[in-house]
Amino acid sequence: MSEVKLSLLENAENFLIHSLSQAITAEKNPQNWKYAILHLVQSIELLLKELLKREHEILIYKNIDNPKETVSLEIAVTRLQNISKLKFNVEDLEKISLASTYRNQIVHYEFSFREKEIKSIFAKLLGFLQSILSSQFKKNIKDVVNVEIWKEAVQIIEYAKELQTRAQERYEKEGIKNEMIMGCRKCHQKSFVFQNGINTCYVCGDSDYIGQCEGCDKYFYLDELQGTHEYDDHQFCSKCLQSTYDYYRHYY
Repeated sequence: MSEVKLSLLENAENFLIHSLSQAITAEKNPQNWKYAILHLVQSIELLLKELLKREHEILIYKNIDNPKETVSLEIAVTRLQNISKLKFNVEDLEKISLASTYRNQIVHYEFSFREKEIKSIFAKLLGFLQSILSSQFKKNIKDVVNVEIWKEAVQIIEYAKELQTRAQERYEKEGIKNEMIMGCRKCHQKSFVFQNGINTCYVCGDSDYIGQCEGCDKYFYLDELQGTHEYDDHQFCSKCLQSTYDYYRHYY
């Protein structure tokens, strides 16, 4: 029996192909979104490991003195930033964190989603993967997958874009101010409107409660705010709450 061997890059591309195929079938069988996300995250991780390998092959291992277990997604990012010219901006790091979070949920915990949410997240991660492919490998996704898969995958991406376009139209029509929009915890788009107590995401439709920190006056999801003790009605974000504790410790 002949041996099949895939390089890191080939393996990453193979996971990408399977991810897009699963995303397409998920239109009829929504459970397949789980595999679409999982394979997409794996593809991203392998691409980052390939970049590490190009710096030095030993760097893909967690312990360079005992090269057995390869690095995690997070360690790969940290090493690339420390030893290579590749730099990730804040948005990139948020997408990497999002990828890691969703993979952990799928593999280690219960996983639930709504179609609008998952399509938005898939498109976001796919866009990040495309940016790595184009900037570091001089490739496009359509160069990796066959034409038919790419045509159907584009419809998913366009669907997510359409949701964002419609949300933008609503902002303008309803006079929603930009500072009254925050990131949605479900679809991870900046589309959660809290102006006039609306408290709804204009992309995925999720609703939640919003509160204002009495320290910095910024808005947060209500469960992100805390009082100074259990009977205190004042609400602070974690940063301001820590500053409050530090103040009391210093003076009392």
